[in-house]
Amino acid sequence: MSSEKKIIDKIIADAVAEKAKILEQAKKEADVVLQKAQEQSAKITESESVLSNAEAEKARGKEISGAEMEAKKLILSTKQECVKMALERVKQKLSQLSEEEYQNMILTMLEKAEKGEEIVFSQKDKQNEILMAKLAEQNVAVSEETRELEGGFIVKKGEIEYNYSFEAILTVEKENIEQIAAEILFA
Repeated sequence: MSSEKKIIDKIIADAVAEKAKILEQAKKEADVVLQKAQEQSAKITESESVLSNAEAEKARGKEISGAEMEAKKLILSTKQECVKMALERVKQKLSQLSEEEYQNMILTMLEKAEKGEEIVFSQKDKQNEILMAKLAEQNVAVSEETRELEGGFIVKKGEIEYNYSFEAILTVEKENIEQIAAEILFA
């Protein structure tokens, strides 16, 4: 073989060896870069998983909190409706008192009422002869004036009036009645 051919073969062999070395080094570097990329990707995936789990937990918490709030609103609304029904029942019971029970209640209320010059009743009560007779016996001054009342009376003391109608008493005592009804209904 000629010396030129040997030199060329040597150059080619060296080039092939160098090429293999360079390819091997590049493959190692590529493997390192790929390994780092995979590790980075795994970290990102894990981080996103933690974040998405946290977001999912947060969303779940909001849903549960919203549902609990809605349930509390519904319970409160139901309780308020029950108390309202209890107040309506009180009004109904007052309107269904027997004549004797009603008269006794009015007389008891008059004993506890503010003293005044005269008592104003509804037209219906003024026509109740037994009630008017009992009031006359007790020297209670009954006004000629009448008012639209569904029970009870008004005490006039000069220009001042004290409203003892059932409606006014229920309005004034509504909070106390609601509290008592709530304690009875929801204790």
